[in-house]
Amino acid sequence: MIHPASNKTLSKKITWHLKVFAGAVFVSLIFAIVLKQKISVDNLYLSLILTFLQLEIFIWLGSWFFRSMEVDSPGFKKKIIFRLLSFYVVVLFSAILLFMIVYFINYTLNYNDFSRFFSDLLNREMKGFFAATFIGFALGALFFFYVQWSEAVERVQKLREEKLIFQYETLKNQVNPHFLFNCLNSLSSLIKKDTDLSEIFIQRLSSVYRYIIENREKELVGLKTELDFVQNYFFLQKLRDEEKIHLSIETGDDNNIAVLPVSVQMLVENALKHNAATRSQPLEITIHFEGIDKLVVRNNLQKKNQLEPSSKIGLKNLNERSRLILNREIEIHETPDEFVVKIPVKAI
Repeated sequence: MIHPASNKTLSKKITWHLKVFAGAVFVSLIFAIVLKQKISVDNLYLSLILTFLQLEIFIWLGSWFFRSMEVDSPGFKKKIIFRLLSFYVVVLFSAILLFMIVYFINYTLNYNDFSRFFSDLLNREMKGFFAATFIGFALGALFFFYVQWSEAVERVQKLREEKLIFQYETLKNQVNPHFLFNCLNSLSSLIKKDTDLSEIFIQRLSSVYRYIIENREKELVGLKTELDFVQNYFFLQKLRDEEKIHLSIETGDDNNIAVLPVSVQMLVENALKHNAATRSQPLEITIHFEGIDKLVVRNNLQKKNQLEPSSKIGLKNLNERSRLILNREIEIHETPDEFVVKIPVKAI
């Protein structure tokens, strides 16, 4: 029994090849009218086969040459120009080779005498081939840059949509009654017991909200700024949970690194939210680098008894923002003992 998904995939492939064939018919007719000024069944048949094979090969080569292009990577313009030129060189040699193979087969089927094979190839057929190739390359270049432009427009639109979602989620977090209620309760107790510490608490709380307000519309922020925000946020949590939670930051020199705003804090908040913590079994959260382009947030796994499993909407949103802004995805690893999330960072 064939799976419905397999049928759908097969149907898409057949539809795609039919579209390529229709394109080959159109191109062959145009070349016959423009270059030959007439439509010959024999020439059209040969041109159609050749054009269809070329389109299939060149589309595959194009997807191979231009996959995994990171728009924000250093030297992107030079890379894409180099790849485009390399693509054209490979396409040209492939087109010549394919043309000669098809022409040889056709010549063999229609002529017994090979004495005029090379003269006909060079004087008659190759001229038309290079003219058609030049037109094809010009159209291909226009099509390529149109595709790149449309993808860039689509990416910007998607990024705007994700930014609106992020801003909405951030706004909800700003007025999260549970977080604010806990902070006010802690502050109420501190004012009675320790006036100096209560002032520090107020300063840290205001810093948390100021950071969110100032950076909610930014795509990237300095890692040092984000980690200061995390420490302020964790300070507020630690006063309530005392010795039950620990945070260790081992990033060293982070002055030239940028990260998605509120990304590290969200991972720390997730660890606090989904894990139990006691004095005998504290929750240990560690932040450190892996290589030069990944920041790792890990915690020992002590899952709370939840009625419903986590929807992981926050992680999905973070992954989408990372993919759209940095062209890379986050990595999530869970073992029986720990939960690890690796987020991309960018050198600035």
